[in-house]
Amino acid sequence: MPRKAVAVLTGKQIDDLIRDARATRAAARDVSIGGCEGATLRLTPTAAVYSMRFRHEGEPLRIRLGDADEWTPVQARSVGAAVRLHVEEGAGVPDPAWIALKRAALLAKATKGEAVVVPAHMPKNRAPETWTYRQAREAWVVHLKAEAESPAQVYRPDTVRNYRSVIGCPAMRALDDRFVSRIQAPDVAEAVAGLVREGKRSQARDVVRVSKRFWAWMAEPGQVRLSGAARKAMEELKAPKLGDTKSRQHFPFVSEVAIMLSIAQTGILVDSVGFAVELLVFTAQRRLSICKARVEEFLPWPERDGWGIWWEGHRKVGRGSPTARDPFAGSHAIPLPPVAWHRCQAYIERTTEDALAAGRLRSPWMFPQVRARRVGDRTDWHLHEDTLSHDVAAMPGCRATPHDVRRAFASYLQEEAGISSNLVGLVMDHAKSDLLHVTDANGMTRRYTRDEMLALKAKPMTAWVEALRLARIDVELPDSTELKAQLVAEHQRQRGIKDVAAETARRRSVSAQAYAEGRTSRQRKRAQPTVA
Repeated sequence: MPRKAVAVLTGKQIDDLIRDARATRAAARDVSIGGCEGATLRLTPTAAVYSMRFRHEGEPLRIRLGDADEWTPVQARSVGAAVRLHVEEGAGVPDPAWIALKRAALLAKATKGEAVVVPAHMPKNRAPETWTYRQAREAWVVHLKAEAESPAQVYRPDTVRNYRSVIGCPAMRALDDRFVSRIQAPDVAEAVAGLVREGKRSQARDVVRVSKRFWAWMAEPGQVRLSGAARKAMEELKAPKLGDTKSRQHFPFVSEVAIMLSIAQTGILVDSVGFAVELLVFTAQRRLSICKARVEEFLPWPERDGWGIWWEGHRKVGRGSPTARDPFAGSHAIPLPPVAWHRCQAYIERTTEDALAAGRLRSPWMFPQVRARRVGDRTDWHLHEDTLSHDVAAMPGCRATPHDVRRAFASYLQEEAGISSNLVGLVMDHAKSDLLHVTDANGMTRRYTRDEMLALKAKPMTAWVEALRLARIDVELPDSTELKAQLVAEHQRQRGIKDVAAETARRRSVSAQAYAEGRTSRQRKRAQPTVA
């Protein structure tokens, strides 16, 4: 139901209200004078005062304007509107001297036609000399990076990146210009509620989790005077429930994963992306672990003819670091069956030959950045994990995501192949299971042994590769031209391209402009000085 409009009181009506309040000796009350939202007249038996009443950032405010004997209703409405704007612009409650100056400017203009200069803002209280939210999150990121780069390596680089993205997400950046000392749990809860409304419950939970750690750090003695953060300010902040996560997860059959493997082996994808998908399917490891794989981590398994070992260096769960005596300390050893090992060797050989033919050394990364020019022609950068997600999502007949491969791996081996969950957990490298189909009881055992238990891991790897081989027999793909057209069309849909012709014209225009300005990769390469 729409709110009823407030009547605009005239000067005579206001005089009558003041006279009645003094005559009847009635209790104090507020009357809206209309014409300016929040402008009220406070009536008591002994006084009548104009004020502004409204809520700002959840807090009720009452700001005194002046006595009704001295102020006219027009002045109260005009100055009241300026007072409200002063607060809503983030300048805080205005100083009484500023309010008086605003009224004086109205009087001077009405009586003498003169202009009185009034500053845009004059807060009643000085702004805090502590951090704003933007300054606070920048300071925390500097601290996290320093801790990650210290000899103790308190944080992993991926953890720093995650924390930075969470506290700097668009929902939280709305607090950037607010002082930390004035941010309370309801302010962050409002951002969390917005994420929930957008269906981003997982991100909302991350905001709650990381915000509590962020405020706890700001409230430490080392920086509390700089931050102004209140201790336990976020203690009552509650994370939203995820609900039934299992119903939203996709548990693909081996046949769907076999489609992914078949498309990756057609040669349509860029070589590094294609084999990255193959390795993902063969080993069921996480995206970032695949993308951060190094060539030196892939070695033959001397005890088994035709087998290889991937000494996976990047792990979600840290377990030690390499040493001079043991360069693979802390690595996750994954045995590669002959089919996977043969494909791995062939990929390394051809990419090495391609690099030498181009007159450069092969990148140490197993999967170098596809478009090195995007990062300054660097050869020491790896494939971005989102590339895997986008290319897998574009595959026709395949609904599974890269992480769904892990669910298929665990589901098939335990439910169909009858392999113990302990052995499956060994391959998937779980400290605590993050998949509902895996329970790894070997966590404590592995903390006290240096044995990588390769023989035990070989059993689920053999069963998985054999299942993929059988499932591939029934996979039917369109011809390469049609398949490539489908992949391109899906990539365009992902990027929001609706008019292909217009996008082609735009690309040509951008390329022509880059060529005219000498910014193409070939022009930049020719301009570089030759090293003698």
